[in-house]
Amino acid sequence: MATMKNPKRFNIDRYIGFDGLLSDGTLALPGLMTYALEASLFQTYSVAGLVEHLDEMNWVWVLTHWQVGVCGSVKAGEKINISTWPTRFKGYFGERGFEVVNVAGEVILKANSNWLLLDRNSFKPVRAGEELCQRYGEQFPLPLEKDFSLPKIDGFVPVSAHKYTVTRRDIDANNHVNNVKYLEWLYCFIDDALYHDYRIKSLKVMYKKETLLGDDLEIKIFSKEGKIGDNIETFTVVEKDGQIATEIYAVWTKGGIGPCQQ
Repeated sequence: MATMKNPKRFNIDRYIGFDGLLSDGTLALPGLMTYALEASLFQTYSVAGLVEHLDEMNWVWVLTHWQVGVCGSVKAGEKINISTWPTRFKGYFGERGFEVVNVAGEVILKANSNWLLLDRNSFKPVRAGEELCQRYGEQFPLPLEKDFSLPKIDGFVPVSAHKYTVTRRDIDANNHVNNVKYLEWLYCFIDDALYHDYRIKSLKVMYKKETLLGDDLEIKIFSKEGKIGDNIETFTVVEKDGQIATEIYAVWTKGGIGPCQQ
């Protein structure tokens, strides 16, 4: 059966490989997030003259927030369809939605994202303007009820802290740490029981400050006191020079993943 595609939205099919698999053979969330981000890049390249226009203006979109609901899992060899679309442009910001489905048309992931348009030279925000917005095409609603806010860290207790120095494998074409790498670091430093027995079912990420090659970071992982059923909540803080660079709030569930969380 062919994958179900969202009409009028940008769609791309991908086959799952062996990179980024968990011990049960399913693809870890960082892999799915990588496919999603690549889909947004491919949409930009698919619009005639859009990349050239951004380069001419020396503008770049920088991701500021993720809001993700995970509804299922996929394994190596399986085919998925990733769809993405613009939802709103306002001032310096643009919002974008994502959806991932399997060959049966079942939703695997839904995501909202928020982006800031920056001038590469001055690093100051710029307004997208009507011309740029029109190039991205028709806008559709976000797939999840929008809520980019993260909970307060009150009520979370420290679990572990880790030193990390940014290496070349963490850096993307914009010469800063790739957005998915922060999530990969979380998977590297969580304890074995959480890694093997639990899966993220909802995620929020807030990027506050870029990190660069050679930066010395401290990655602090906190957990909510107590459990709600089979769920565990974690709050991760990535610090650079004593300042928060990125915050990650995740809800983990034991066993299978149910419907996408709002």
